[in-house]
Amino acid sequence: MKGEWCYFKSFFDKNTCEKIISDAQILPVQNALVGLGNTETVDVQSRRSKIRFISEGDWRFQYVFDALWKNAIKANDDFFGVHITRLNFIQLAEYDASYQGEYKDHHDVFWLNDDLQYHRKLSAIIQLSDPNSYEGGDFVMTDAKYPIDREVKEQGTFAFFPSMMRHRANPVTQGTRYSIAAWFEGPKWR
Repeated sequence: MKGEWCYFKSFFDKNTCEKIISDAQILPVQNALVGLGNTETVDVQSRRSKIRFISEGDWRFQYVFDALWKNAIKANDDFFGVHITRLNFIQLAEYDASYQGEYKDHHDVFWLNDDLQYHRKLSAIIQLSDPNSYEGGDFVMTDAKYPIDREVKEQGTFAFFPSMMRHRANPVTQGTRYSIAAWFEGPKWR
């Protein structure tokens, strides 16, 4: 690995970001969960947000999957060099000040999963909200040697990092922050 994280500043424009948020409103919404499979629970001490799942193959969001793959391949070639083979779904998250939306320190790899073949290898965040429309909610790489750049907060920016890196979304104190999280999987770590 040649880096802890990288980003593509304002890859999506304002209109594209607003379209994603608007189009996703028809998808079922739920309180965000923590855990995996039968152990998933709502844990407001760790995570407070609303989420919507977007599946691969949903034609309304194909351009989002295409952009994620395009940028993931570039980021992976330039910085990470992990084996990624699939992206089955993405998650649109809403962090609102009314419930101090946040997601405390965590990593994205489920080391002890029931999947015999795959682990999450490369995580991505797309910043959908205009940073002037909310306060707080900063994305932080907890254990990174180099703090993540403030430009990652720019609307339409894609950030990539290895899924085992600890990170968090700080509480939103005013307004609403929308983002997409994506997890590229590959053969299990060994």
